[in-house]
This record gives sequence, structure tokens and C-alpha cells, in this order.
Amino acid sequence: HPWPALHIPAGQRAGRSYNGHMSNAPFNWKQPAGKALELALNRALALDAETQAALRGLDGQRVALQLTSPPLALQVRVEGEALRVGPVDDAQEPDLGVRTTLAGLLGQIPHLLNSASRRDAAPPIGKLRIEGDAELARRLQQLAQNFDPDWQQPFVSVFGDVIGVQIAKAVAAGLRQAQVAGKNLAETAA
Repeated sequence: HPWPALHIPAGQRAGRSYNGHMSNAPFNWKQPAGKALELALNRALALDAETQAALRGLDGQRVALQLTSPPLALQVRVEGEALRVGPVDDAQEPDLGVRTTLAGLLGQIPHLLNSASRRDAAPPIGKLRIEGDAELARRLQQLAQNFDPDWQQPFVSVFGDVIGVQIAKAVAAGLRQAQVAGKNLAETAA
């Protein structure tokens, strides 16, 4: 049985390679990373119905985050009960702008997680500059402090009541260790 004739498109017959139509530009990792961050944020929000519903009151608000080291900028926009992550829109001033280093950003995480329960917590490590709507900043801080997701729910829905709860507890313990490591890294880098 002979092989069927191979059809080569006309544009590729004149000495052009198969990938000749592709750009030689380097891969832009920011777009898929932004979409992954957006997906992760919205999945986390789905675990806390109260916080997700409270976002409706912030519909249309935009927060620009600019890391100075490493250089990176992104914008988070509230759309109903969801967050949209994308590039900073230079044509419009954000409602709130946050400029920091990676160490400064990592240093904020333990402070946000602990400040609701521990008012005597040490101040965050690293430089952080916030400009824009002070009321929006206060509301976002309040949302972050009150964020109380049901971390067990996704594990229980996949693994059942008994094993799911145990896996969720193990993951929570791992996250606590990661929080300590992040705080230590922020202190070391600052």
C-alpha cells in the first residue's frame, strides 16, 4: 500500500521552513502568568462567599501594583464578584497604586494575615508606597483581614469528609510553614 501524497501549503514550498510564519520574538510569560494569578485569586475568593459578595461594592475599582525589584507591573480590576488581572492601563490613573519591592510585598503577607487577630504584630518589613484613594485602601485591607475561606471544601468535595479534612489540615500546616519561610525571606532581603 503506497503512502498518500503529502500536501505542502503553497507558502511553504518556496524554501520557507514549517515555522517560517512564527515570530522570533521571545515568549511573553506575563500574559499567561497574569491569567494564572487571576484564576488563583478568583478560586480563592470562591471559597469565601462573604468576601466575594463584598467585592460588588468595589465594582470597577482598579489597583495598580508595581514591583521595583524585580521590575514588574500589573493591574487588578474588580468586575462584579471577580478580579481581573492584566497590564497597567497607562491611559487611566488607577484608583489605588502600590509600589514596592518583592521583599516588601512578601513582608506584607504575614502582617495582613496576623493583624486581624494580633494587634501587637510587628510592622511589615520592606518598603511600600501607596497612593490614591485612602478609603479604597482601607476597604481592601478590611477585606483581606476578614478573608476566611473554607479551605476544607475543595478537598472534601474531591476526597470525601474524612480524608478530605485530613488532607486540608496537612495543606494548612504546609501553608503556615510557607508563611514563616516567606516572612524570613522578606526579613533577610530587606
